[in-house]
Formats: sequence, C-alpha cells, structure tokens
Amino acid sequence: MLPTIEDIAVKTIVSVDINVALKEAIKIMASSNHRNLVVIEKISSSQTNFYLLTINDLIEYKLGNINENILLKELNLTKAKTLKKDINILNVLNEVDSTDKYMVIVENNKLIGILSYTDIINNIDPKILMKKQTIATLILQYKATTTYENTSTIQAIRLMKDNNSDSIIMIDDEHKAIGIFTTKDFITLINKNSDLSKPISNYMTKPVYTLNEHSTISEAIDFIRDKHFKRIVVTNDLDEITGILTQKELLRIIYNKWIDFIKEEGNRISKMNEELLTKANKLEEKASFDFLTKLYNRSKFNSFLDYEISKANRYKEQYLSVLLVDIDYFKNVNDTYGHLVGDNILQEVSKILTICSRDTDIVARWGGEEFILMLPQTNIEQAYLVAQKLRATVEKHKFDEVKHITCSIGVAQFHKNETKETLFKRVDDALYKAKKAGRNRVELEDITD
Repeated sequence: MLPTIEDIAVKTIVSVDINVALKEAIKIMASSNHRNLVVIEKISSSQTNFYLLTINDLIEYKLGNINENILLKELNLTKAKTLKKDINILNVLNEVDSTDKYMVIVENNKLIGILSYTDIINNIDPKILMKKQTIATLILQYKATTTYENTSTIQAIRLMKDNNSDSIIMIDDEHKAIGIFTTKDFITLINKNSDLSKPISNYMTKPVYTLNEHSTISEAIDFIRDKHFKRIVVTNDLDEITGILTQKELLRIIYNKWIDFIKEEGNRISKMNEELLTKANKLEEKASFDFLTKLYNRSKFNSFLDYEISKANRYKEQYLSVLLVDIDYFKNVNDTYGHLVGDNILQEVSKILTICSRDTDIVARWGGEEFILMLPQTNIEQAYLVAQKLRATVEKHKFDEVKHITCSIGVAQFHKNETKETLFKRVDDALYKAKKAGRNRVELEDITD
C-alpha cells in the first residue's frame, strides 16, 4: 500500500500573512531555518490563496535593491501548487512539474501540510532504482557553479543567480572543493545585513562533504537522506569537482525509475503506465526543445556542447566549431507585419538550418532571432563554408509574407582547454563584426583573441 501525501507531508508549517513586510518575513525564515515561507492571502471565508516566498525571490530582491519595508502583497510571489491530502506518492510523481519544488496540501480551504522533494525522496524505496547505475553517468549535464575563495560575495551571489543554482562551490587551484555557500547561508547574510563586498570565504561553510562519481544512485539517495543535505557535490578519483546533483535532479531520476518499475507490472496497471509515459515524454520535450521552432533549446544545446568540449580536450585532432546566426532587421519584421509573421519566419529559418546541416550537427534556438549551431569534427575553414551555404540559402528563400530576408553569421573554433564562456564570446564578437560590416555576411573569430 503506497503512502498518501498526508502521511509523508510536513505538518509543522511556517507561514506568514500577505500583509506583512518583507523584512519581517526574512526574520521568520532566518529564525525558523526555512528556505521558503507559505504566504497566506485570505480573500473570504470560502477562498484563500497560497503563495511561496522562496530563496530565489530573496536573491532577486537583494540584487535589485528592493526596499525590505515593502509588503509581501506588493511583490509578484509564486502561487503555490495545491494538492489533495489523499493522493498517493506515485500520483504525486506524475503531478510534479519541473518548477514544483514545494507543494501545499489544503483541505476545506485550510493549509494542513507542505510537501517537498525531500519528503518524496525519503519515502522512495531505493530497491526500485538501478543498483548498478552510477552518478558518473548523470553529472555531465549537472555542472557545479564554482568560484575562488577571494571572489566578492556579491559577485558569487550573481554567479548563483545567472546559473540558476542554489549553491556555489569554492575551489582551489587544483579544482578541489574548499568551501560551499548555499541559499541557506544567503538568508543568514541578508538577515544580518552583512557586507557583501567582502570575499565569499568569510561566509562559506567548510569542509565540503562530497561523493565519488562511481557511487550508485541508491548510495546517492542514502547520502542525502542520512546527512540531510539538499545537494551532492560529486568528485572524481582525484577529488576534483565533476558536478553537482540536487534533490530536484534526483527526483527526476527516481521518477524515471518508477516508470521502469511500472512497465514491469504489465497489464495490471497499464492505464497508469500510459499516463506516466505520456507525462515523461512531455517533461522531456519541455526540458529539451524550444516550443516555437521545435529545435533544441539553449539548455539542451549547452549539455551537448559540454560533451563535445570534453571530447575535444581529450583527443588530438578533435575539431569543434560553432556558428551564431542572427536574422537581420528582425525587429522591423515584427513591427511591420506583426509577431505572427515573425514567428512563421523563425519556423522557416529553423527548417532551413536543419535541412542544410549534417546529422552530426546540433542546431538550437539561442534566443529571440538568434540560432546556434555546433559542428563536431569541423575546423574553422570548413565551418566558414557551411556558414556561407546557410547564409546564401536563407537569402534565396522566398518567405510567404516578407518575401526575402537575410542573416548574419559569426564563426568560431574551439581552442583546447578554453572555457565555454570564452568560446561564446568569440563567436558573439564575430557575429557583431558581421552586423557592423553591413549584415548578410559571415565573419570569422578574431584570431588574435
């Protein structure tokens, strides 16, 4: 008999009224050692709204210099997902969305509990997991956010925000962990109004407890459960940081193992099996693809690029090039013809880039009217020819409403042992050079960079 969410939920809830000031909410979070507060808005005797004040909200407010005297009702808080108390844990996994880190349980318009990833993980039977699969196979897409101990605290916080991370690891010159700064530490800082210009080493926690990448998923679950951690810092045999796994990632892994378990049950639960598989496919599509163009999204592209960079660094004569494509004067298209026409053009250009690319190339939407292509086993001279072919094809293509458009393309080749960020900067500079030179052209990276 599977437990219901009422059985596993936390009944001791830290909540606050929506009419109190932000600074009072911060004090409550600090004193109660909670990273999230349930904010209650009483509309009437029969209607109550529930919101969450999260640590990510506090980071946004701090970086944005929001006055702490502002009332919670004046902030754009996230509305909490509400669940009924008699749902079993398996159905909760089916309900969980990528953003639903915390959910509230409501009965008769009253808050009776709160459910987190921690509660779900602690009630999953590790026997269902694949005992032989190690976390080394998982961490490629879960890179840790790192910095050095002399980095200013405000800069470290910005790194956490830019990387959408709930922690940052301090490393030494050998890439070994010497300290960690988490969202819990951030709450303490802002509650005490600490000086954020000081080095992050003043506020980091040490030592850092790590788990070897050869550990199994079951061992990772036990590690988080036994130590009451929100994340696992993963290292290789040289104690170098190779990635980080949070409860959120582990929950997704467990979710997939539940699907495998349900498959083995066969016809007895075939209907539930079908629903879970549909949900899994939707989650995978949502996590990997751009909704409009059906190309890979920026996040998925980054995971592919990380893999190809690791290969390029490992083997000799392993070339890798990147193209950044921008539709020329796209804002004028939206302003003149409307966003629907603009969307149609984005879809058409996506098709052109896909058709003109090899099966081994990765095409993704970078954002707005920009696209990015990764060309494995391709040097910069070869990539330049590909870019010219793409540019010419777009220029000759007849679009229904606008007839003709052009694009500008920047080209850069990966240099061994450089960072992904420097590669992006060089290809972005090359694109800027193409646009500055008149658009509808291809420009290579500056070889002096």
